[in-house]
Amino acid sequence: MNAPLARLYSSAPISRSTSVGDERRREQRHATRYSASVESSRGEQAGVVLADVSLHGCCISGEAVWLRQGAFVSIRIGQGATLKAVVRWVRGDSAGMEFLHAVPSDAREWHELMDIAG
Repeated sequence: MNAPLARLYSSAPISRSTSVGDERRREQRHATRYSASVESSRGEQAGVVLADVSLHGCCISGEAVWLRQGAFVSIRIGQGATLKAVVRWVRGDSAGMEFLHAVPSDAREWHELMDIAG
């Protein structure tokens, strides 16, 4: 069972021209195509591609058939910081993940992907 997260829900009315998923997100997602690696808590690993990223989560695509909703994973880009996340959804070879903690300010590689590096 997934608990609703306050930052995903907006009090603004939903227009018919916008999908519900777009309206629920309060933070900007940044589209990208960047290689990453994901590892399960059991040690399973896969190379994936980041499709989008925000301060609190990301969407990946790749053949990680072991990914399951609710699984805890670690995701890394390059040689930089590894971020812990929970898999929120899986559809085909894509998955959405919510980081357990916001991307830290010293994780430059992640901030560069979002064009907000300091």
